Amino acid sequence: MPTWTRPTPLIIQHRAHAVERALATEGLIRVVVLLAADLLILFAAHATVDMARSTEAFSGMLSTFLSQLIPRGTFPRVEVLTAVIMGLTIFGNYRGRSRWHQPAMLLAGSSLGLSLVFWSRIWSGISLEKVFGFVVVLAAIAVALSTGRHLLYRIVERIRPTPLTISRAVILGSWNRADELKRSDGIRMNRHLTVVGHVTVDRLTSDDALGALSDLVWILERHNIDTIVIADQLDDDVLRDVLEVADRTGCTVTLGSPIFPLGGFVPRVVTRGPFPYVTITRPSLRVPQLLSKRAFDVLAASVLIVLFSPLFALVAAAVRLSSAGPAFFRQTRVGYGGRNFQMYKFRSMVQNAEELKAKLQDQSIYTDARLFKIRNDPRVTRLGRFLRRSSMDELPQLWNVLRGEMSMVGPRPPLASEVETYEEHNYTRFDMKPGITGPWQVSGRNRITSFDQIVALETEYLTDWSLLKDFSILMKTVPTVLSMNGAV
Repeated sequence: MPTWTRPTPLIIQHRAHAVERALATEGLIRVVVLLAADLLILFAAHATVDMARSTEAFSGMLSTFLSQLIPRGTFPRVEVLTAVIMGLTIFGNYRGRSRWHQPAMLLAGSSLGLSLVFWSRIWSGISLEKVFGFVVVLAAIAVALSTGRHLLYRIVERIRPTPLTISRAVILGSWNRADELKRSDGIRMNRHLTVVGHVTVDRLTSDDALGALSDLVWILERHNIDTIVIADQLDDDVLRDVLEVADRTGCTVTLGSPIFPLGGFVPRVVTRGPFPYVTITRPSLRVPQLLSKRAFDVLAASVLIVLFSPLFALVAAAVRLSSAGPAFFRQTRVGYGGRNFQMYKFRSMVQNAEELKAKLQDQSIYTDARLFKIRNDPRVTRLGRFLRRSSMDELPQLWNVLRGEMSMVGPRPPLASEVETYEEHNYTRFDMKPGITGPWQVSGRNRITSFDQIVALETEYLTDWSLLKDFSILMKTVPTVLSMNGAV
C-alpha cells in the first residue's frame, strides 16, 4: 500500500488546478508570441511591397507592374494589419495546440481579413486587374504567414525544455502484458515516451508493480505521470473510472494494442444518441472527389510549369554542363492500382547510378528494406546534391501530373523491387495516385525512418482527404523545401 498521506480527492483537485493553470499560461504565451510574430511578418510584407514599387530599390519594369497591379492606397497598412489579425482570430489561428501552424487555417483567416479591406474597392470598379492584384497579395501574405509559423514551430520544438516533450507513462495490465507492450516497437522506438512501470488491473499486486488499480491516483501523483496506456481489456465501469481520473488529472489515455488490427481498413468513431460506435471502412476516394482532385492537379501543374519554365531551362542546362549524361532521368515506378509508369526527374546522379546501388544497399539510413537512401551518396553529383536537398530534381514530375500518372499530393511512388518486400497492409499506398509531395514529406522527410509510420500517415491522409488538405500540404511543402529540413 502507498506510504504517502495526501488524500485522493486532494490529489485530484491539486492536479486539476495545476492542469488548468498550465493550459491558461500556455494559451496566453502562445497568443502573445503568435500575435507579435504575425504583426512583424505582415509589417515586413507590406514594407517589401512598398519597396518593390520604388524604382530606386528595384527595376523600373517591376515597380511599374506592381504600381498598376497594387496601386498605392489599395491596402492601407493599419487596415490590413488589423483586418488580417481579426480574420486569423475568427478562424482560430490563436487557439488550440495544433491549429496555429496549419496553412489552410492561415489562408482562410488571411482571405477573410483582406476581404474586409478590399471588399468596397473591388466592387467600386471591378476589373480583372483588381481581382488578380487581390489574389497576388493574398497568396503572398498566406505564404509569408505559413513560412513564419512553420519556422516558429521548428524553433519551439528545439528550445522547449526536454521534460515537457517526454511523456511519463504507466501501463494498466498484467506483468506479462505490460512487459510485452514495453518490448513492442510502438513503445520501444518512441523517443518521447518513458514507461515508468505498470499497474495491475485486479486486486492482486506484485513486487514489480507500482501498485493496484485502486492506487492509480496516488501513483499518478507520486511518479508525475501524464500518460496512461491500457494494455488489458477493462470492464465498462472500470474503464469509465479510469477515463474520469485521467480527465481530471490531465492525463492522456491510449490503447496498448490496435482496436482493429486488419491492414487496409480503418476505424471511425460515430455517435448514435449518447453512445459512441466504431465503423470499419477501407479508405478510398469517390468519383466526385477524384474529379475535383484531378481538376486541382491539372490546374496547379499547368500554372507551375508556366511559372517555372525559365527555371526548367536553367536547371536542364546546368545538369548537362556539370556532368556527362542527359538532363532528365527516367525510372519505372509503381503507381495507382499497382500500374507501372515512367517517372521523370532532373538527373542528380552519375549515369551508372543504378548499377552501383547494389553495392551500397547496406549503407542505407533505413533498416527497412522497403526504403533506401544513404547519406553522402557517392553516386550524387555536386549539382545533384543541391538539387536533391532543395527538391528541385522533382520538378519534372509536374509532367507526370499532367499525364495523369501522378498527383500533386500523395504517397511517393516506390520501385518494383521495393514493392516485392511489401506486406499485405502496405498495399493501401496504391489506393491513390502517387504524389510529388505528401504527408511524409511535410512531417519530417527522411527523419521518419519507419515504413509503417509512413504508411500510417498516408492512410490517414486518404481517410480524411479534402482539397483543403491538399492545399495545406502544398503550403507546408514550401517552408519544408526552403529549409531543406530532413533532406539527405
